[in-house]
Amino acid sequence: MLGNFAIAASSICLLLGAVLLYVGVSKPDTNENLTVLGGAALLSLGLITICLAVKNKWVWRQNYKKYRGE
Repeated sequence: MLGNFAIAASSICLLLGAVLLYVGVSKPDTNENLTVLGGAALLSLGLITICLAVKNKWVWRQNYKKYRGE
């Protein structure tokens, strides 16, 4: 269940990060630096979270197969 939550949270972070990066780059504004930094931070957080969730699920499946003797 925690893996499903991590994948959902990481996809939300990826989406918000991509939107913030697009908005920060597409229109010139005084706050564009903060928008780009925030978007990059959310994008990297989403990527790290999804990588860790997939790695955890992969290790769990290997151990489960080993336990079952497959």
